[in-house]
Amino acid sequence: MIHIIFYALGTHGDIDPMIALATELIQRGYRVSFLSNDYFSSVISASGCEFVSVGTQAQYHQGNSARAWKSDNYTDNFEYYHAPAFEPAFEFIQHLPANERSLVITLGNHNGAGAAAEKFSIPHIKIILSPNLIFSAYAAHAPLCWTIPTNVPKFILPFILRRHRKIKFLRFYKGPHAAQYMATRKRLQCPLKFQKQSKALLQIGFFPQWYSRQQRDWPANLKLVGFPLQNRPDLDARKQFDTFIKHLGAPIIFTTGTGVQEAFALCKEGRRICEALQVPGIFVGGNQGIEALQGATLCVHMRYIDFDYALPKALAVIHHGGIGTTAQAIKAGIPQLIRPLKYDQPDNANRIYKLGLGTYIMPEHFTAENAIPRLNSMLKNSKKSQALPYYAEDVKNSRAIISACDLIENTLPS
Repeated sequence: MIHIIFYALGTHGDIDPMIALATELIQRGYRVSFLSNDYFSSVISASGCEFVSVGTQAQYHQGNSARAWKSDNYTDNFEYYHAPAFEPAFEFIQHLPANERSLVITLGNHNGAGAAAEKFSIPHIKIILSPNLIFSAYAAHAPLCWTIPTNVPKFILPFILRRHRKIKFLRFYKGPHAAQYMATRKRLQCPLKFQKQSKALLQIGFFPQWYSRQQRDWPANLKLVGFPLQNRPDLDARKQFDTFIKHLGAPIIFTTGTGVQEAFALCKEGRRICEALQVPGIFVGGNQGIEALQGATLCVHMRYIDFDYALPKALAVIHHGGIGTTAQAIKAGIPQLIRPLKYDQPDNANRIYKLGLGTYIMPEHFTAENAIPRLNSMLKNSKKSQALPYYAEDVKNSRAIISACDLIENTLPS
């Protein structure tokens, strides 16, 4: 039997699609181990995978603190969460039985599982959840594309983007936050090197082709399968949601994202938006700052709601721009106002705007005064929008998990 080893860190939005892949492969008869942080141990074990710890819950919380989620902080999440997981992941892959047929599937770059697979010649597949992680010298992602002067000649731009990518890489890994990580890699005799392309046998992109037009310098082994659309049903939350909208009507849904706990600004301005428009609002996720909703008659906070159920019943969604929420909003056919913080979120916001599915406001400008005119315009235009139902129908037909597993099986070692 082939042993498939998954490696994934991040938030639930990152982990859930990987668990769905693992579950499907278990059903197809494979033995699956899943390397991740203790924070996800219960949900991973419940899927039938062998859970292997590569980090503590304390590391998860430190890497996803309010400070770590500041838009200008790209070090804490790496230093306190991802970097400590390198060695335990590397050691697990290194000590796989020599006579065992194995396949490593990783989410993210420069992790211990992928490095060990490369060093010890174990077949390796890379999962990519959002297009901003695919470099192209011919198409910069947001927010970088917003900063490029319009008068830069097109023939020079590829050179600038390639150089920017390498300089950014070198600067990040020379910083003090990466010192321990770099020392660990040196000790394990797998020093980090800048690579133009991944050495994975196969790369699977979890988004459709229309969401990110393929560029001529994309990896030849990259296959796009569509949005995975993972959803964890919660019957109690659904009842609470239905009771709320039965009394107050279709709401605007506000969410901070699964990794963000600080929600004061969103709750404060979101409440003002709802009261000005006289529209109910449901705030999902982060619980630090929900005191801003105290005494509100139109607004309620919920710990969790599965968006596959809730979004089709909503007027619109205001969210952080994570790829999971973005995909569910497209599927629901509702307009979305994105308040992007970092990582893939600005790029997703930019794509949603260009596709005619919504718009965005940067966090420092997110106020009721700025949001209300855009919301009014979106809600008015949604009734006659051709883009919303067109892309919703395409996403509803997604078979991303099945297609990805078919690709994985075709890549398995013989």
